[in-house]
Amino acid sequence: MTDTRGTDTRGTDTSATDIIAATEATLCRILAEVLNLNRVDPQDGFFEVGGDSVLAVAVVARAREAGLVLRVRDLFDHQTAATLAPVIGELSSAASESATSTASGKSPLLAFADDEFGEFGEFEEAEAASSGTEAEWETVT
Repeated sequence: MTDTRGTDTRGTDTSATDIIAATEATLCRILAEVLNLNRVDPQDGFFEVGGDSVLAVAVVARAREAGLVLRVRDLFDHQTAATLAPVIGELSSAASESATSTASGKSPLLAFADDEFGEFGEFEEAEAASSGTEAEWETVT
């Protein structure tokens, strides 16, 4: 008879706590790289350690490269890695949203801008280049 006391019987599934801890560590690494710091602790506020709105866009880009779904707005709302990590979604769910946006005819850049800043609407230039007149702007909803 084998003694199984103290053995984890939950299987190999990663717990939510482990996922959040890994996300937090990734965020700290990204923040340190973008802010050109040796280290960023989970409780360090992004703006308190030198971040600004331009660097926030760089953080979002690096986070996406690392497979994390993050919007600039999220970084403003949750300014530490400790508070941001639990609200970050997985890239797979964002990829399905992105596929829906692209399938609807929006370019990836416009879909990104809509996600980050809200609906801009689209515009078109009505023969402005050839006639020398001002461009006509049309909002599409």
